[in-house]
Amino acid sequence: MTTPSNWQRKLLLMFRSEKRLNASKVVKNYRGKSFNEMKAMIITESLCDIEALTDKRKSTDLETHLNNLKYQSLGESELCFYHNTLIILMRRKYKIDKTFTEFERLWEAESNYLLQHLSLRWIVSACDTFVDHSDNAHRAAILMNVVTLMNTLRTYETKNFLQTPPGAEPIPLLDEKTDILYAGDLSLYDGLTYFRIGTDDSLRNMRKRYSKFQKIDKLATSMLLAVFEKLQNNGSAFATLRQLHKDDWSKWWLD
Repeated sequence: MTTPSNWQRKLLLMFRSEKRLNASKVVKNYRGKSFNEMKAMIITESLCDIEALTDKRKSTDLETHLNNLKYQSLGESELCFYHNTLIILMRRKYKIDKTFTEFERLWEAESNYLLQHLSLRWIVSACDTFVDHSDNAHRAAILMNVVTLMNTLRTYETKNFLQTPPGAEPIPLLDEKTDILYAGDLSLYDGLTYFRIGTDDSLRNMRKRYSKFQKIDKLATSMLLAVFEKLQNNGSAFATLRQLHKDDWSKWWLD
C-alpha cells in the first residue's frame, strides 16, 4: 500500500479538522440545559441562519451542516435536534466516548419521548449508533434487527421506484392475484412462498420473537418494537398486508 506523502497527510488532517471545527462550541450551547428545557423549545426560523443555508446534502463544515439540519427540523423540539446533533458529532469522530455517554444517557432518560417524536430516519440512525459504539453486545444485536429491517424495506421500495415509469399513478392491487394469495401458498423462489394474505402468521410470530428480547434489554426492544409498529401505519408493504389481513388471531399490529 502506498504511504501518503507529507502534503497528503497534512491535507487529510485539515479535512478531518474542518469536519469537527467548532464542535466544542456546538456542545457548549447545550451545557446547563435540562432535557425538559430542550423539549419545551421549538425550532423556528429565527434559530437558523437563513443566509447560510446550502443545497448540499452534507457539508464538510460542521456548523453549516448543523444549520441545514436545524432548518430541516423546523417545528421539532430542541431535544430532538440535540439528539441528532450528538449523532453527527460521533460520525465526525468528536470525543466519541464522551459524546456516546451523553447519547446513551439521553436515551435512557427520554426513550418514550424520542420514539414518539423522532422520525424513522433518526431512530434508525440512533440504532446504527448503538450498534457502532455500545459495549453491550446484546443491545447491539437487538438493534441490528432494526437496521436490517429498514435496509431490506428500503431496498424493496427502491426496486419498485426503479420499475415505475415517471409520473405513473400508484399501481392498484389486482383482484385476481389477491384471490390467489388468499387461497393458499404461492411459490416465490428457493423454497420460499409469498405471504398467504389474510391469514399468514409469520409477522405475528416475528413480533412475538422480538418481544422476547425485553428480558435481555428493555430499551433496545422498545426501539425495535416502536419501529416495527410505525411501519404498520404508513405506506409500506407492511401496511398493505395489514389492510388485507382478515384473521384477528394472527394480526401483528397494535390496536
